[in-house]
Amino acid sequence: MKRVSATIVIGCLVLSLNLSTATAAVKPGTTCKKLGQISTSAEIKYTCIKSGKKLVWNKGVGTKGSSPTSPASSSPNAGATPSSSCPTPLLQTPVDLSKVTSILYPGQERGGNYKAHGGFGFDNATDNLVTVKIPLNGKITRVVRYREMGEIQYLFEFDGNCGVSFRFDHLRKLTPKFEAVVNAFPIKEDTRTDPVSPPVAVTVGEVIATEVGFLNNVSVDFGVYDMRQKNEASKDPAWASAHSQYPADSYGICWLNSLPQADSLAVKALPSRDGSKNGQTSDYCK
Repeated sequence: MKRVSATIVIGCLVLSLNLSTATAAVKPGTTCKKLGQISTSAEIKYTCIKSGKKLVWNKGVGTKGSSPTSPASSSPNAGATPSSSCPTPLLQTPVDLSKVTSILYPGQERGGNYKAHGGFGFDNATDNLVTVKIPLNGKITRVVRYREMGEIQYLFEFDGNCGVSFRFDHLRKLTPKFEAVVNAFPIKEDTRTDPVSPPVAVTVGEVIATEVGFLNNVSVDFGVYDMRQKNEASKDPAWASAHSQYPADSYGICWLNSLPQADSLAVKALPSRDGSKNGQTSDYCK
């Protein structure tokens, strides 16, 4: 009888340990134990990735039951009605390209998640001083300030006036106007965004941030989505099915082609920040 009781107690302890492991809250940027390990918390699936010399939890991917603005992919408003025609070129370059050393290509998998956005790397920077400007007239629609790897980061989503949306992530220090918008919301432990109501108008050339990235890792994410029509990648039924959970993926564009001509050529000549992993491979940039 004692042996049976002991077995039951041990079994209960094992079950309890397993349940606590499965349901323990995961915070992006905190350390994890095994590369590739997956944990689901609050309907977000997190993957253990290598960041520098450490293993940390990534930002996570929303599960089917989670918010449409899950961390893995921005969700611009496909129903937005353009109030003006788009300019040519579509975008003004948001950063000083003389400081940029590498490019993250939009439309590729990085860190275990699909990324519809790309970004700019400043690998020779000795500080985080990078000025970021609004590339297209529009309005702020969603924001979040969140903690990652012990540092506060800012993510902004915009609807352009002409039906093209865009987003910035890993902004570090904001100018007063944009700081006032995001400070109305609490600091989070993930990148699920909050709606800005009413939306706040922005003008091309406005400075949104004066610092980006993390200490010793200086970069800023930039994504652009043409909500007027789906992209070419989405016309492949297999691709569309694989990305059906994240509608924004079907509207992402190769923003490298939408900058002023000289800047477009300059960014395409830069190496990929993703190195030998995915390089310049992109579902959008062909």
